[in-house]
Amino acid sequence: MNNQRLDLGRVDDFQIESFGEPGQRTFRIHISKTGGTVSLWLEKYQVTMLGSAIEELLTRLPGTNRETVMEPGSTFLGELEVRAGELSIAYNQESNSFLVEAGDFESAFDLETITFQSDRVHLQTLHAEIEKIVAASRPRCVLCGTPLTGEPHFCPGQNGHAKLKVDEPS
Repeated sequence: MNNQRLDLGRVDDFQIESFGEPGQRTFRIHISKTGGTVSLWLEKYQVTMLGSAIEELLTRLPGTNRETVMEPGSTFLGELEVRAGELSIAYNQESNSFLVEAGDFESAFDLETITFQSDRVHLQTLHAEIEKIVAASRPRCVLCGTPLTGEPHFCPGQNGHAKLKVDEPS
């Protein structure tokens, strides 16, 4: 079997979305291209790491007045939904564009990677969306990082204040 690469090139739109209540949410990057859509389903830690990577790239690479040149990519018709195990982002200096690549799919398709290009403005918008999604998460314990649910929290970081079962001598 041949592993395939779906290169979307320049896309019409993409956005990050979350569904459900904090603690039970699912996340995806929804990509639109004339004739079709691709949904990359992600875990929350992937969304958080993507936000950090985007922030670092935008900070390290000052904006330029150069035109962003993006390739049209392959023609894609229909809808595709995959759970991505890996996600990466890189900057292409020649085209002044950013490349997002997803891989390690849980899918029946023989698909190795999906890539698409972005300009700085769309990436800044994606970063702002990620910040809103992450901010809507459950608060975390400052000592151990466990999400707080509103119920009593027994934290090992509180110097031994944990709920233990002690057997009574008979």
